[in-house]
Amino acid sequence: MKSRFSLVIAIAVAGLGAVYPSSGQQITSDIEVSGASTKDGYGNSNCDEDGELYRIRMNARPGGEPVSVMRVAKDGSTVLFTIPQPDWGIQAISPSADGLIVAANSGDGAERGLTHIYHFDLQGSLQSQRTVTLDFQLVAMAETKSGMTIAVGYRPRLEMNKEARTYGGAVLNAADKVVKPFEFQPTTEGERWKVVSTHRMWVDEHGVSFAVQSGDAPNYAIATIDDSGGVAILPLKTVNGARHHDWFFAKGVAAELYQFAEGAPPRPVKIDVFDLVTGKNLGTKTRPNVGFADACYLGDEMSMTAHSAHVEKSRGLSPDALRLVTVRLE
Repeated sequence: MKSRFSLVIAIAVAGLGAVYPSSGQQITSDIEVSGASTKDGYGNSNCDEDGELYRIRMNARPGGEPVSVMRVAKDGSTVLFTIPQPDWGIQAISPSADGLIVAANSGDGAERGLTHIYHFDLQGSLQSQRTVTLDFQLVAMAETKSGMTIAVGYRPRLEMNKEARTYGGAVLNAADKVVKPFEFQPTTEGERWKVVSTHRMWVDEHGVSFAVQSGDAPNYAIATIDDSGGVAILPLKTVNGARHHDWFFAKGVAAELYQFAEGAPPRPVKIDVFDLVTGKNLGTKTRPNVGFADACYLGDEMSMTAHSAHVEKSRGLSPDALRLVTVRLE
């Protein structure tokens, strides 16, 4: 589980490097993130339907800084959600109507199979804590509009061979009890579907949607799970040969961000937008090469996190100050 969040953090940190000044005219907003820095141990993760970013600190840090989640609003203000056990590992998070749901485990072999679920209010105060036994390795979850939780992962839970894993999960009710397990059926070619590495999710009246992939190419699709555990797989016609793929969501659409092999100057970053219901390609957008870490897809814009090493000295920011930068898509 930790390897998945490590990948998200690695992508985020890598993106905090070079800056391309020529993209300045495409930046529509640039604000400092309150109480955050590029060295605080958080990595970009989910976004909610309002375009607010959730950053995860997956490991406790020296000096007693605990495992926690930071919500970053568009104005740069932040709220922390801290689980009571400072050295446990976060498995998945889900923005909810009431605040945030966090799933964590202790890493203790004696608790194998147990997931602890914490419900926080919008101000970051812990409201409830429950323990549930899952027969799969949890990788992502989201609360539906009706208050159920769709938890997704793979079986067998301890399977180290990725090719032998079967993805599925379970529907949990409002009391965090498992009410319906589900499983992804193989493709017509017999390939297994698996959740893409950054496991972002989107919630609407149809259920919980997220990107999945199969095969070596790979082939991509959108999986949607409803409250009853019904699984719908919507194949997509995506580009081939790109060196990097990432998936984001906004109202009614899935957005595939990709880039072909680097050149001089770097090749542009493209975003193909797909209708979540029909799978139709709605067009392609271009994201400026600003050298920042992608955060939230906002339709005509994209928010990103960035360091402050090259900002104007008049702003009085330290090089490690974290900024939330919004860029216009072309």
